[in-house]
Amino acid sequence: MLHNNEKLQHVIDHICANGCEHVKEVIEILERHENSPETSPLSAQETELVLLELKAIMAVYEQK
Repeated sequence: MLHNNEKLQHVIDHICANGCEHVKEVIEILERHENSPETSPLSAQETELVLLELKAIMAVYEQK
């Protein structure tokens, strides 16, 4: 988790608050090296961290 980075955690929380389908859409957008509205203010490195965290979150749900 990104507990040490409040800005990124806030972005991730905002994305996740919109549901799994939205998270999947954002992952697809970020994998195309594009920005979602939530990630547009972030640097490329921050966006990559958000993508990795979203994938990790969704992996937990997909195991169920």
